[in-house]
Amino acid sequence: MPRDMRELLEAAYAGEPPMRHSTDDFVAGGRTRRARRRASWAAGAATAMLAVVGVTVMPQIIAGNRSVPASGQDAMRYPASAFEYTVTGYTVGDIEVSDPVNVTPGYQQSRIRRTGDDRRYNRGDGTFQQVEVSASVLVVYRAGVFDANVVGGGEPVQIGGVTGRYLPGGVLAWPYAPDSWAVIHSGNGHLSRADMTRVAERLPAGPSRPAALPWRMTYLPPGYQLSSMGITSDDEVTGAHLQRGDARFTRQAESYAGLADPLTGEGLDNLRIKVFPRWYGENQLSIIFGGTSVEPNAGASGGPSHDPSGEPSYDPSSGPSNWPSYDPSAGVSNWPTSDPSAQPPLVDPFCAPGQGRCFRYTADGAYLVEATASAPEPDAELVQVLRGLRLADPDDTGTWSELSEALPGPVR
Repeated sequence: MPRDMRELLEAAYAGEPPMRHSTDDFVAGGRTRRARRRASWAAGAATAMLAVVGVTVMPQIIAGNRSVPASGQDAMRYPASAFEYTVTGYTVGDIEVSDPVNVTPGYQQSRIRRTGDDRRYNRGDGTFQQVEVSASVLVVYRAGVFDANVVGGGEPVQIGGVTGRYLPGGVLAWPYAPDSWAVIHSGNGHLSRADMTRVAERLPAGPSRPAALPWRMTYLPPGYQLSSMGITSDDEVTGAHLQRGDARFTRQAESYAGLADPLTGEGLDNLRIKVFPRWYGENQLSIIFGGTSVEPNAGASGGPSHDPSGEPSYDPSSGPSNWPSYDPSAGVSNWPTSDPSAQPPLVDPFCAPGQGRCFRYTADGAYLVEATASAPEPDAELVQVLRGLRLADPDDTGTWSELSEALPGPVR
C-alpha cells in the first residue's frame, strides 16, 4: 500500500481428509447458491444502492455494466455482520473501483485502477500473461474504527454535503455517516485530488452480501481465529491481480478501534492461506527455494517441470532433483531430494524447511496453494491444513463458499 497515514500527516505538517462431497459437487452447489443470492439481492438492490449523505450524482456505470440512477437518499449502511461486503464496484471515467477484495470485522478494501493499467508477466513456458494492476485503494471503515484525528490537519474538501480531509501525498478521507469514514490511498501520482474527489462523490453502497472463500477446509491448528479474508491478502491489495483467494488467521484478537491504516497482522501469530495460478506460484517457488528453475511444462530443457498430465520430469544434467519428496514417517515433505524415484503425487503438500511455509498443488495442477505461519508452527500442522483443503473454481467467485461452509466449525 502507499505510504501510511501517519507518515503523510507528518509530511503535511512539515510542509511535505476426503470430503463427503467432491470438488465438482460443491462447485455446482456454489453456482446454485450464487443464483439464489443474486435473486435475493436483486429484490432489495433498488433501495439498497445508496449514495453518500446528501450527494446528488449523475447516473454512473457500475462494474458489470449496471447503471445506477442518481440518488439523494440515505447514508451508506455498514453491514452488522463481521465478514460482509457493502461496497459495489463502479467506474468514474477511466477509473475503476472494484468490489471489495479484502474484508475484516472493521473495514473492507477495494482496488482502484485506471483502464489499461496492467503488467506483462513471463509465464515461464514461452508465453506471457497480461495482468491487471492496481495502484490505489479505497478503504470503507465500520463506525468508530477510523481515527479521524489522523487527518485532522488535512485540507478541507467538500464531498457532497460533508467535509472531508486531503493530505498531500495521496490520501482523501471523508465521513460517509456519523463517526464512519472512508479513505482513498493513492499510489504515487496515480490519482489527483480531483480524481479522488470524484471517486468519493460517486461511492455507492450495494446490498450487504456475505464474503466467501474459494475453498472448504477441515482443519486449522487450535487457537486461531479469522482476521481477514477475500480475493487478495491485506498486505497485497495494491499491485498485480494475481491472487485467487486469501485468509489470515491470528491467535491474538485484533483491535478495530482508533486505526490510522488497515492492519496486516504485524506483531501477531498469523497463519495465512493464499491461492495462486500455478504459473505464478511456481515462479515464486523458484525464489523461495534459492533460484530453483521451476517452469510449468518447460520439459528437460528448462529444468524440472510440473505437468499435471504426467509425472514431474527429472533432468540428470541439472544435478539433484528439485522436486519435493514425501516421507510418510516424518509426516511432512522435504525439499529437495536427490532421488528422482521418490517423487510424490502432484497434490501432496511440501514445505520449505525452517521457513514456516508449505505448499500444495490442486489435483488438476492449475493452482498452487500456500500456507504460512509467522509463529513457530510445526510443518506437520501446515501440511494437515493443506491436506484438508479442497478448492472450488478460484476464477469463478460464484462457486466460492460462505464461511459456514468454508471454515472448520470452531473457527466460524
